[in-house]
Amino acid sequence: MIQLYLFIFALIASVALVSRRVFLAGRTEKREFKEQVAVRVEKNRKLEQTERSTRFKDEHLKEKEGKKHDLARYKDEMRRADMAIAKNQLSEAKKYLIQAMSLTDNEKPVALKLAKIYLDGGDMKRAETLYRKLLDDDTDNPEIYESLGMIMLKRKSYKEAIQAYVRAVELDDKDDQKFLALGKLYHLMMRYSVAAECFKRAAELKPREVNYLFLLADSCVSDDDYENALFTYERILTIEPYNERAKSSTQDVRLKIKEQETMFSK
Repeated sequence: MIQLYLFIFALIASVALVSRRVFLAGRTEKREFKEQVAVRVEKNRKLEQTERSTRFKDEHLKEKEGKKHDLARYKDEMRRADMAIAKNQLSEAKKYLIQAMSLTDNEKPVALKLAKIYLDGGDMKRAETLYRKLLDDDTDNPEIYESLGMIMLKRKSYKEAIQAYVRAVELDDKDDQKFLALGKLYHLMMRYSVAAECFKRAAELKPREVNYLFLLADSCVSDDDYENALFTYERILTIEPYNERAKSSTQDVRLKIKEQETMFSK
């Protein structure tokens, strides 16, 4: 009888083990399938983006054929566009800019303004198409990379956004706003030490901007770098001695440092 019980128990255990293996294999297959689908979707998106850019260029070249350049009218259309932009009449501005583009062979100034209007108006596809077209002739323009970073960020394509902003700060390391945007992206991706470095660079460019210092200190805290966090909060207090948030954060970080010291002393 005992042998029978042992046999039944062994049989149940074997069935359970096989079932678990089948379950794990199925879950692995599902995960791999999802990853393959994600790769295909991204590949198709990039192909569609390339095709859209090529189609835009082809259509644009056709429009340029036989077009007559009229400098006086071009300047007038650009003046009207600038006035419409100043009044936030973006639809009118687009109309004038598109007309101006048909009157000149130097399309870059027009395309930059038109792309910005598309970006601000939320038309990401047209904005991206124009910015990528501009990159064909102006590969070292940091503002274009910054704008592409904004577009990728709004699409939640964070890795591509980081790539664009990294290139932007490589080309222009004197703009605190670019370092700020890149730092926020790295913080979002939980790469706190790199985010802290970006906020540090932004703070070096604007030493009395306490918001940058708070972002730097908060990133240090997230990275368990309490010494640098304390140093930064104390720096804020030298600029704004009555800043309550900095005072409270300084006390919290000092407690964290004491906890670390106690832990390591045991």
